[in-house]
Amino acid sequence: MRTIVVATALTVAIASSPVATAEPATPYLPAPTGRQPVGTTSLYLKDTSRPDTWVPSVPYRELMVSLFYPTSSSHGPKRQYMTPQESVANLERQNIPGLALDVFSTVRTNAVVDARPTGGRHDLPLVVLSPGYTQPRATLSMWAEDLASHGYVVAVIDHTYENRATTFPDGHVTSCAACDLDGPDHPEFDAKLAAGRALDTSFVLDELVGRHPAWRYANLIDPSRIGMTGHSAGGSSTIQAMLADQRIRAGANVDGSNHVPIPDSGLARPFMFMGETDEYVPGQPGPYDDWETDWQHLTGWKRWLMVTGMVHQSFTDLGVLAGQLGVDLGGTIDPNRGMDLTRTYLRAFFDQHLLGRAQPLLDQPSARYPEVSLARTSTPFLPAPTGDKPVGSLPVYLKDTSRPDPWVPSVPYRELMLSLFYPAASSRGGKATYMTPEESTALLTDSGIEPLDLLSTTRTNSVAYARPAGHHLPMIVLSPGYTKPRATLTALAEDLASHGYVVALVDHTYENAATTFPDGRVVGCASCDQPHDPAFWQKLELGRAADVSFVLDELTRGKWAGLVDPSRIGMAGHSVGGASTIPAMVGDDRIRAGMNIDGSTEFEIPYPGLSRPFMFVSHERVPDATCAPGNESWERDWPRMTGWKRWAEVAGTQHASFTDVGLFADEWGVDIGATTGGLRTLVITRAYVNAFFDQHLRGRPSELLDQPGYPEVAFCHRP
Repeated sequence: MRTIVVATALTVAIASSPVATAEPATPYLPAPTGRQPVGTTSLYLKDTSRPDTWVPSVPYRELMVSLFYPTSSSHGPKRQYMTPQESVANLERQNIPGLALDVFSTVRTNAVVDARPTGGRHDLPLVVLSPGYTQPRATLSMWAEDLASHGYVVAVIDHTYENRATTFPDGHVTSCAACDLDGPDHPEFDAKLAAGRALDTSFVLDELVGRHPAWRYANLIDPSRIGMTGHSAGGSSTIQAMLADQRIRAGANVDGSNHVPIPDSGLARPFMFMGETDEYVPGQPGPYDDWETDWQHLTGWKRWLMVTGMVHQSFTDLGVLAGQLGVDLGGTIDPNRGMDLTRTYLRAFFDQHLLGRAQPLLDQPSARYPEVSLARTSTPFLPAPTGDKPVGSLPVYLKDTSRPDPWVPSVPYRELMLSLFYPAASSRGGKATYMTPEESTALLTDSGIEPLDLLSTTRTNSVAYARPAGHHLPMIVLSPGYTKPRATLTALAEDLASHGYVVALVDHTYENAATTFPDGRVVGCASCDQPHDPAFWQKLELGRAADVSFVLDELTRGKWAGLVDPSRIGMAGHSVGGASTIPAMVGDDRIRAGMNIDGSTEFEIPYPGLSRPFMFVSHERVPDATCAPGNESWERDWPRMTGWKRWAEVAGTQHASFTDVGLFADEWGVDIGATTGGLRTLVITRAYVNAFFDQHLRGRPSELLDQPGYPEVAFCHRP
């Protein structure tokens, strides 16, 4: 068990550590980031209800706990980081040339010993911290000081006999009795460790928020706002503590392997995984794939964050202190940067779930912290657009009274809902709704994904009803796949708009799971009840072509006329939406360029062919066989395209990879059979769609259309 077996912070780096040529400067903890000074005190706690976990001859369990809390003044003696005995115990096996064994007793800290805390009765949330196996509680001091500076009480537990040394008030020092047993990677040991730490945590909570608290200022703690996190074994123990004690409202595991699985009954309270990219890789088998299993049993709010460049100890004080002492632990991230992002994300997690302060940082990747990726999430989000323009969007209701509905002829008109995306004058304002709860429920029913209205919570990037910026802009019509609502192409639409396009994303009524109209009506998929023979698909494609021509009529006149340039219109779509691009272009020469993303075409291009620019983009039809033959409809259409044309295939993708569905599958841990991830596929799709329309609507040639710029992309046919 890698995350538990590390003996001390410096174990992994000693062999290659440089010999110190001069006395190193006094190590120190960087200042906390909050506005409040930090106080600290130590508690000695004795649980007489049980013998010691590791030394049964001791008829009680004794613990040392460091409390950190906000105070009013930074003046006074600062807390000693470790005692000399603790420092020696943690470093004596390391044999680091030039490094004094008692160096950790000299670390300068920021917390004032026994300062009077600030706050009112039941005013302060509490966070419990649990260190890694063999690690003293001191190694999480930077987490604790930072949280306290932002208004938390923090209790850091030394789990006696599980670390190299714990010093008690009477002067006796305990060592690591657990280290002499059959240790990590033995199921019985792992279970005992987790269960014992859960008992330790509950006992500490009893002593802090119970009837007879051990701290004189315990009435400042709000017992309804308690969280827990830890590093390595301390992180994995957080789950077991939460399962055993309902008082812990939210928890996080920082780089700890969970060798005791979550039971099938699950854990419904908020939880976050945060780990290094070399381990715990989502969807990949490996020695530490227990997060993947436990993820399925976390049934509440949840996140899985991966941090590039970190090693196991980068998350703790020891990453920073090792850097100051000239010891290289590995990794490519600056130690102070690693601590900064660790503290920032942990604080954001507890701010959201203990203080009720929404944290956008937890909803999508941040430009401030590009090292952090959201590997899994329970709240869907769309990656930020890549263009330099803010994006606005609004719903548009259109009614074509010139024809009855093709699927429900008793309705004497065709009504459509669009989402219109465009460059906006400002990025300020509330974000647009992805889809309604009713649309989400209709789409997710029978999918096994819950709650059914989950997609209505998706975080978008476009500002609802923002004022448009610009005039006479090129426009692209997007058409989604059959049964899929227009929302499933939103990530592509937002990106195009951020590059200066107006984008009309069309819901083809009665052809998707659900469409919501402004008056509150929700209509379903009437076409789904009809036989899906070749005549059906041709009717579908021709009907969509008629929808698109009507949309062009409406958006190139009236109040939209100044925004849209009618001489620069393109169309693209996914699946049958892509297939419908061909009859739409044949029937309406206002569409100057078109793209079919993975859609088989029933409609045949008539003589003399289609002379305007066109591009096919396909998923990998045969694994490990680039551009395998067999796409009969595209082979039929290819020679009838007499203008500029391309045919590209993206390796490792599946049909849904090109839509937001591929993104959500990655975020939720749902396997759609793709080996190229949803985010990577979106990057490629956005790049080629932008390049294609930039070249053919704006006259900006792109090398990407002549030489594939991504290793996953191959051109199957050239003119």
